[in-house]
Amino acid sequence: MTTDNPIAKHLKEYHRGELRVVPSRELEAAFQIRGPDLRRTINCLRGDGIPICSSDSGYYYADTEEELQRTIRQLRSRIKKIAHAERGLTKALEQFTDSGQISLPLEGGDTA
Repeated sequence: MTTDNPIAKHLKEYHRGELRVVPSRELEAAFQIRGPDLRRTINCLRGDGIPICSSDSGYYYADTEEELQRTIRQLRSRIKKIAHAERGLTKALEQFTDSGQISLPLEGGDTA
């Protein structure tokens, strides 16, 4: 669970625990990285087992089990909301019923 990633090292050294949270914008400026790229990096690090937590105030390296559990609960809540939206959109596909037209494959064209 060690990493050479500079963002993970920075969080572990300077922002350990929720009381030392760092705003996303500060990390973006310090590492010259855009917000979406920072979020992608944080997610990859988490996937590799690096205990990076988040709150409305920013990111921090977990200092306690409770901090990590809180972030896990937050992620699970987001997963449930995304799954609910996905189910609704899948159900909405029923509105796009087959028109009864037959699609024939053409040479050099789509096969569907």
